[in-house]
Amino acid sequence: MRFDRYDGRSDAGAVAQFQQDDAICKGEAAKAQAMAAPIYSGRSLADAMEAGILEGQRNRALSQIMVGCMAARGYSMTVVTVQP
Repeated sequence: MRFDRYDGRSDAGAVAQFQQDDAICKGEAAKAQAMAAPIYSGRSLADAMEAGILEGQRNRALSQIMVGCMAARGYSMTVVTVQP
């Protein structure tokens, strides 16, 4: 993910503000992750698959927390894909 300011500013003040906003939003996501119930995978393949699905759902929810937090602070999110 990459976050860009809605107003397009990129001066030193905007960079410093981004660093602060990024840290705050990462903290919000970390707090949500810390409060989440543990995911147990069990011993069977079906249990492991279910745990993987739940982990994926949790990761998407944490990403949404980050995106929402940054949006509230004036940033839009761009998905960045990395080509091998």
